[in-house]
Amino acid sequence: MIFNIFHLKSETKDNYIHSNLIPLLLLVLIYPKMNHAFIASRTRMQSALFALRPRDYEKVLRVAQEAAYKAGKIMRNTSGNIEILNYKENNPRDIVTESDFKCQEVIKQTIEECFPGDAFLGEEDSVSSSTFNTSTTEAAKVALSNALNPTKSTNSSSVEEELLWIVDPIDGTTNFQCGLPMFCVSIGVVSKDSGQVVVGVIYNPILDEMIHAVRDHGCYVNGKKLAVGEVNDSRDIDSAKHTRLKDALVNVGFPGARESTLVVASRAIRALATKTKGLRMIACASQVLSWVAQNKINAYVSWDLNSWDICAGMLIVEEAGGFISDLLGNVATIESRDLIISSSGVEKSLHYELLQVLTENQCISYDK
Repeated sequence: MIFNIFHLKSETKDNYIHSNLIPLLLLVLIYPKMNHAFIASRTRMQSALFALRPRDYEKVLRVAQEAAYKAGKIMRNTSGNIEILNYKENNPRDIVTESDFKCQEVIKQTIEECFPGDAFLGEEDSVSSSTFNTSTTEAAKVALSNALNPTKSTNSSSVEEELLWIVDPIDGTTNFQCGLPMFCVSIGVVSKDSGQVVVGVIYNPILDEMIHAVRDHGCYVNGKKLAVGEVNDSRDIDSAKHTRLKDALVNVGFPGARESTLVVASRAIRALATKTKGLRMIACASQVLSWVAQNKINAYVSWDLNSWDICAGMLIVEEAGGFISDLLGNVATIESRDLIISSSGVEKSLHYELLQVLTENQCISYDK
């Protein structure tokens, strides 16, 4: 049809209009749609070609559990029988032992044997003030920010989903060094592409309690799945869901790295002491998160937490049906440092009741 426009002399004007111009106009109208469809099809093909290949999270979980068990063996053999090796920033409230380094090394080796291309962020090699020439808090922020940056090119057709392993080899080192059985290894795995925690493992080697979660697959304690809303005592679920602050067991963090956090924590203790069923100060964030997930503790508030303190536990609490926010009431991420966590056995009203008390008593902000 297009060829006919080059033979105008052999056709009348009317024949030209009918036999050539109309088909030409139709082509002009149809071509953009055809071109758009072609471009869309090509884009879908490119997206499929360059799509990140998802990882096998069950395999990731098995490696995380294996690493946790290996570290747990070291912890069992040395807890209460080991000297203080060093102090972070010369702070006598923030100690390091030889087992911290040994546990982190065995965890890292176990991961690298199976996933040599994955990124790793461990507490003991992430907060050296001499490396960053700054405070441990700022060093931790920088270390997390750097670790979350993707390192692989998306122009390759063989790109796998990038994972970041965030590890606290011994959370609760002071308890560990003193022989108190409230310390854990915490291993959280983050997808760099989505920014979400996809696997979380917390292991207390003294209690031999392994709690884990894979995103969208629930939370398990020693292989038994926790029912969302499951309570820890003889209360029925309906009464547990209506737990108010006056009936709640609340853990308050008491971070000793700086004076300003001790001030707000002290205010919180004073404000909450007569408004709750009871307060606890278990100085091991991952252990507390594990127990919040199990409804042994109804809520937890703390300040200036690091990613390795909360990464695994945040996913575990979420998969158990709990709720996590920062102290402004916003949904928290692993980059959040000040948190309120409440268990699945209560309504969010407890969460916000707790937030209101903290706000009214000036427990939200502190010198950083």
